[in-house]
Amino acid sequence: MAPKKEKAAPAAEQPSTSESPMKYFSQFGEVTRLRLSRNKKTGKSKHYAFVEFKSTEVARIVAEAMDGYMFFKQRLQARVMLKSQVHKDLMKGANREFKTIDWRKREMERHNAEKTPQKERMSLRRALKRDAQRQQKIKEAGIEYEYKGLAASIPAKPTKTVFSDDA
Repeated sequence: MAPKKEKAAPAAEQPSTSESPMKYFSQFGEVTRLRLSRNKKTGKSKHYAFVEFKSTEVARIVAEAMDGYMFFKQRLQARVMLKSQVHKDLMKGANREFKTIDWRKREMERHNAEKTPQKERMSLRRALKRDAQRQQKIKEAGIEYEYKGLAASIPAKPTKTVFSDDA
């Protein structure tokens, strides 16, 4: 039996980290910051990024050479931005590794969490209101139908009995 050869990942796949584009652009010159924009929920690329080079001359060369270049199945649009065009928060989150959030797990924990007494009361109040609206709609439709409803299934509050000593 022949030994299995390891298959290399296709070069045209979307990079999973910002490390790959950082290495690629560093061949032109020193990259100071790279901001790869991602979707907050899924972590997938939004298909745009900002690269900041230490030297302006290098940035111009890269913009001229890379404009229209195919990079990870995407056609690059590269241009040099002037300092006046750069927003102060443009590079916010640059060089930071994206951490995926398990939204399903987070929602499951929220859903399965025990309700506080206040939330229980609010939930019951909403259910009673919907039940009363449902009964009203049935009456307005001219249907003669009576049922105990949700209010009947709730135990009555205990009443305080006061005994007098006048016996």
